[in-house]
Amino acid sequence: MELDHEKLDVYRVALDFAAWAYTVCRTLKGLDRPTRDQLLRASQSIALNIAEGCGKIPAADRGRFLQIAGGSARECGAVLDILDRCGVLDREAVCKGKDLLVRIVAMLTRMIERGSQVREGDVVYGCVNVNEGDSGRQSGGGDGMPPSHR
Repeated sequence: MELDHEKLDVYRVALDFAAWAYTVCRTLKGLDRPTRDQLLRASQSIALNIAEGCGKIPAADRGRFLQIAGGSARECGAVLDILDRCGVLDREAVCKGKDLLVRIVAMLTRMIERGSQVREGDVVYGCVNVNEGDSGRQSGGGDGMPPSHR
């Protein structure tokens, strides 16, 4: 049995990144501790906000949590840039983490953009007379009002 967010590819990749970050953080000690803590917090925040956002019904609320997740992913990218610039992580490790982050941000961006679009399927408007069975004919004068209200 799965929760809704567990079915999302973006959630799975976010978990992969959090696990990768946890492995990297085991090597950070001493002076790198605050950066380690920041990377751990932000990497977990990505998956946590995706999960929480999936539980929100209005698209605007869901989008807000997905935006926060995207912000946390970008924050992780900045932490990796700092660790790279300071020579704490090798380039290969930074590239692996950034590859995961680029995928996460791309998926979140698409989800946010799609969530803000208003779509309506092919709907035929009109009033079907329920007294005439399944004939599908419109009732009355086409004004959408039942005959009793004209």
